[in-house]
Amino acid sequence: MAEKEVFMDTNIFTGIVDDIRGAASACILKTEPLLKADFLDDTDVGRELHSLLQEAYKMTDLHRTEASEALPCALSKLRDSMITVDDTLSKSIVVESAGGNKRKV
Repeated sequence: MAEKEVFMDTNIFTGIVDDIRGAASACILKTEPLLKADFLDDTDVGRELHSLLQEAYKMTDLHRTEASEALPCALSKLRDSMITVDDTLSKSIVVESAGGNKRKV
């Protein structure tokens, strides 16, 4: 039977999220090749290739933005919600002592 438990060191998790943010923001394609691709517009096939190249650059930039901003933000929210759930659950635990008296932990 699969375990339904999650164990997380929040400091390590936060470090991983920060590493993702930093690595993703550093992945930038140089625009020099794209700026030199105007010669492709001389033929039908070249125009299509140039268009695809421009689209690839746009998608790469979008991917970098999502990976360096949206993904780390979502992972941080996930971490925070897991901490909140854990805190709420731990405060709701009731322990019975050997004498049968209940006390809230």
